[in-house]
Amino acid sequence: MTGRNGWAGMALMAALAAVGVGGAGATGVDFGVSYRTPAPTLLDALWGRVGVSDVDVLGGTGRLGISTRAADAGYTRTLSLPPLGAVTSSTDLAVTYAGGLRLTSRASATLGPVALNVVGAVFSTSATSVDPLSAWSSAPTDLRDRGWTADVTARYRVNRTLVVLAGGEFGAQAQGTLGVEGRRDLIRTLPPAEGDDPDAPSETETTGTVTWRVGARAGQGVLGATAGVSYSTPDGLSASVDGLLGPSSVGLSAAVGASGVVGEGSTMRAYAAYEPWRTASAPLRAGLEYGAPLGSGTLNVAVSGGRDLAGQVGLGARVGYTLDLTPVSPEQP
Repeated sequence: MTGRNGWAGMALMAALAAVGVGGAGATGVDFGVSYRTPAPTLLDALWGRVGVSDVDVLGGTGRLGISTRAADAGYTRTLSLPPLGAVTSSTDLAVTYAGGLRLTSRASATLGPVALNVVGAVFSTSATSVDPLSAWSSAPTDLRDRGWTADVTARYRVNRTLVVLAGGEFGAQAQGTLGVEGRRDLIRTLPPAEGDDPDAPSETETTGTVTWRVGARAGQGVLGATAGVSYSTPDGLSASVDGLLGPSSVGLSAAVGASGVVGEGSTMRAYAAYEPWRTASAPLRAGLEYGAPLGSGTLNVAVSGGRDLAGQVGLGARVGYTLDLTPVSPEQP
């Protein structure tokens, strides 16, 4: 059995075997089907994936998946360093059936008021060869067929409401960022309840949080001032807008999310980004994501699309289901 059809069959059988072997130690079994247009053939347009996630391995959590395009695996571990902070590392590897691979590692650490995030990747195949919808994700994806990327961000917390940050992106389009970020909690005074002591201090509650950002971005093909604002509430509503404006660089991105809007326990998020100055990522991306509890798991639906570097417009959709295998503890008498 050879060719793509043979690989697809072998991949799905291997994935089912992996689920059967590892299911007892896993907390989730993932199933998904995706579609993209335009595509040269139906096999290029339609693909599926099955895998396991949150498997306890060597003090961390592992994940394994096999699709009709590639096999992928990952591992995440967090080390607590009291009283200083914590370190979290994560590594993902995907190997396509054509022989290309993508290796991505992430690490984040906190040391007192300092937080550091580092992401690095090397690849000999494009991100879309593993997941064609990755081109239209909310975060920009490097669409080159081979190369490397690195992203470093450092944040210093001046006080509870003010953070200074600096970062750099390296690889296809080297650039750096500097900025300041602040936050303000919106407080509401609650009316006194009947029978309360009139001399007692009034009770308050937080109704939302506003976060603002200002800074600058400079590098290959980009130079401009940046600004943004976000708003979130305790009940799951969130919204953000960020912009870039310079002599020859413009950009705008926005996102909005909400919980419980379409069914109890549901989540919904919409995003859009216009970044024509990027040279290795899709300059126009948009998407809508929906998740809701269903039976013993969670149903996830996503629609995304945009325009690639060649100016071609595309559209894709994904339907997935994660079956929760977390053991339920017996009720205590």
